[in-house]
Amino acid sequence: MQSVGVTLFEKNLDRRIERFDTSGRTLVASVVDLAYKYQLPMAVEYVDRDATTRPLNLQSHNESLRQIFQAIIQQAPKYRVSFSQGLVDVFAPEAREDPSNLLNKVIKDFTVTQLDTHQADLELFCALGREAGSSGGCGGSIAIGQWQPLKITLHLKNAKAYEILNAIAAQNGKAIWTLMVRPENLSKIQGNLWYVYPLEQSFKAVLLERLVNMER
Repeated sequence: MQSVGVTLFEKNLDRRIERFDTSGRTLVASVVDLAYKYQLPMAVEYVDRDATTRPLNLQSHNESLRQIFQAIIQQAPKYRVSFSQGLVDVFAPEAREDPSNLLNKVIKDFTVTQLDTHQADLELFCALGREAGSSGGCGGSIAIGQWQPLKITLHLKNAKAYEILNAIAAQNGKAIWTLMVRPENLSKIQGNLWYVYPLEQSFKAVLLERLVNMER
């Protein structure tokens, strides 16, 4: 099933869009709009003030979604985009190289079997807390939305937290996870380091509002 999902994802990325215009939207708003409009699983691993406030003026004609994403990300030197493992992954290389960033923490053994997306997400937060030596309770993201009847099954060894989040979103096939704290606050366990949202239109405005408010 996973390989079928990846194949459909790749096919969607090759879809040509007659006309695309950022219309002054920001980088974050532009990529999130595309994810929701074309139902593309996505990860937004890094969010800075520039990405949530600087308007982009970019137009394209008869280009693929892959090319459009690449053109958007080229507007922000800190950012990169990849399309591996069945999702659009927006990230910053410098954040991945930061040893204090908890998303880079290696989880030695992460196994979930036939869990709802919100349960798999919670299991990851708990595992991350254990690896980080946190003495607090096991709270965290708790992905919102109606995920049933889809179930998540993963068995990953020595994977980084962001890689596991990517795998959860990709296996779901209709999910987007985003950072919920400023990058400099990713060195300690706290509530809502990230959120996993369904790719249902009603969640898009909430997601974007939280990302914008995070940088205020």
